[in-house]
Amino acid sequence: MAVVALRQPELKPKGPSFGEALAQTAKAAEPKAKKSKMPTLQPTPEVAQAVDDYQEAKIQYKMAEATMDQAGTILQEFVRQHQDEDGFRGHYQGSYAVMGIKHQAKVVYANKFTINPEDDSQLQELLGENYEYLITKRFSVKLKAAVFEDEALQAELMELVGERFADFFDTEVKLNTCDNFSQIIYQAVEPEQLDNLRVFARQYKPSIR
Repeated sequence: MAVVALRQPELKPKGPSFGEALAQTAKAAEPKAKKSKMPTLQPTPEVAQAVDDYQEAKIQYKMAEATMDQAGTILQEFVRQHQDEDGFRGHYQGSYAVMGIKHQAKVVYANKFTINPEDDSQLQELLGENYEYLITKRFSVKLKAAVFEDEALQAELMELVGERFADFFDTEVKLNTCDNFSQIIYQAVEPEQLDNLRVFARQYKPSIR
């Protein structure tokens, strides 16, 4: 009776494991420097005077900052009122010069806003058909932390993600305004809706020069 040699099945080359994939892309973290006790120096009279001058100036600087913050708030509110009136009349201006008794201040609003993605539905309701033009969405995807702790998920991920995408990744969305958002909003909403819009699309504080 003839003996038939069985053909060995071809072994497919095994791909890298999840751990190997991480090792290939990982960057070593910089070691943290150990804290050491701070030495105290006894300087020359000139350096000692510089220490006092610096610390006293820092106190004056903080006091000046508080004054600037208070005065700046008054300026911002004054300019914002005129900006809104001009905007709804179709004469939007991003910056204004305000005369003082002795000096002049320029208040400049940049077209920069902070938007929480969780407020998306409120923005859609406020902006209506203008929403798609005024607001853009940007998506970013990151690997879920659980994958790093579960070897079964790691192996499955390395073989094939496919339809299981949502089991491995979290998707984040960011909302951004269009280039002329600060001007166009005056044509997109009614005056009584403006305060509500600014709750969900918070404009950066203006610079005062």
